[in-house]
Amino acid sequence: MSTVKRIIQGMLLLSSGRKEGLAFFEGTTNALGAAMAPQLAFVLVGGLQVFLQPDKVMELVKLLLSFCVLLVPLVVTHAYARHWGREGLWLRYMTAATWCNWMIVLVSLTCTILAVLLFPALVKEPAFMVALVFVATAYEMWLQWFVARVGLELGAGRAIVLYLSVLLACFALYAIAALFPPHYLFMHDILQPMVSGTQH
Repeated sequence: MSTVKRIIQGMLLLSSGRKEGLAFFEGTTNALGAAMAPQLAFVLVGGLQVFLQPDKVMELVKLLLSFCVLLVPLVVTHAYARHWGREGLWLRYMTAATWCNWMIVLVSLTCTILAVLLFPALVKEPAFMVALVFVATAYEMWLQWFVARVGLELGAGRAIVLYLSVLLACFALYAIAALFPPHYLFMHDILQPMVSGTQH
């Protein structure tokens, strides 16, 4: 429980813009593996469900894409860390960045719960979901930039380059999945709930 408490404290500190939160994370392969375990578990569960879906090929593509997108930040950030002479800081940074991804989910969930309790009519409006996605995306961009800057001891410009490189690599994977059969259009999955909400 002491380890869990330290991780939560580190996440809360970093997510509020306090660089001392980095010290609450360990810079070991075991710590990084523990940080990635929840996301890998989701991918594994998805793999177990592939053969229960009608379009097995498409579901398999989605599964492989999820796995690749999970690994892309590790590959890209490690390459930059080595190039910039920050390889010794990379494990702690990547551990912190991986755990901090859950803060995006927490912030989105908190905003939704508050809206349901305080402004229930607002939640039914399609614009609410659009605004929530925009706010969550903006916060995710800032948080990952901040953790990269603190974790790898980078300047603001290099931290932006690092984040954008990870983002572009992920977009490239989605573009490849869309271009080649069976043509998985990930934007359709993202926009479909919003379109459905508008129609209702």
